Amino acid sequence: MTAREAVAGSFCAVGAVFFILGTVGLLRMPDFYSRLHPSTKCDTLGGCSVLLGMMVHAGWSWDIPRLMVIAALLLLYSATCGHAVGRSAFMRGMPVWKKPGGEREETPQGEAAR
Repeated sequence: MTAREAVAGSFCAVGAVFFILGTVGLLRMPDFYSRLHPSTKCDTLGGCSVLLGMMVHAGWSWDIPRLMVIAALLLLYSATCGHAVGRSAFMRGMPVWKKPGGEREETPQGEAAR
């Protein structure tokens, strides 16, 4: 195994870890809006890490500009699509999760806040 293959493999392994962490975050979060965050952030980091590993593995070839374009599009469109999906859900009235007992209810006039 050469040093280039080791570096490429480590970048791909880091990307796989980010994909796994994003999946765990997606499963553990309580509502739709909270699930958007790990899915967009970890998928972007994981995808870019894997693409970087592929660039290192390819060496100096014509594959690098193609992979750089794919990485740039991934960086641009992952956040944009996550924002568009979240905004669409908010505009359609999807409820936001609130922690039970986390917020105080407003007290009527005349009653002292405890």
